Amino acid sequence: MGMYGDPDALDALAAELSQRAREVRAAGEEHRREGERARWVSEAASAYRRQLSRDCAAVDSAADEMEQAADELRRHADEVRSRLEAIARAERAVRAWLAEQTARGGALLDDVGDVLGELPDAGADAWRSVSGQLSRLGLW
Repeated sequence: MGMYGDPDALDALAAELSQRAREVRAAGEEHRREGERARWVSEAASAYRRQLSRDCAAVDSAADEMEQAADELRRHADEVRSRLEAIARAERAVRAWLAEQTARGGALLDDVGDVLGELPDAGADAWRSVSGQLSRLGLW
């Protein structure tokens, strides 16, 4: 998609991040289960269980943050899609307007064609130049 971004790649990254969050959460749960299987009683055992509790909470928090980041990536991908659609609509409107003007004919339109030449592909950075040229001609 070039300079505008790739929402599908953002969605893929979000999916990967969500999968990794599930893996982190699963590893934390396994660690928690291993700790619950420890049946010994002592001061060291109590310290172990306190540390285990802190570690599991940190792992859960990290997994939550990873999932929040994935959600943010998904929202950003949706925003990129929305903006790409708006850009495509604007480009279609310009193309339609130019086609309509060309259909009307006239010397001015020949001049526009001489100045602009071939229209750039959708999403191309060259549209900035085209809009500038149209503005200078008083057509946009």
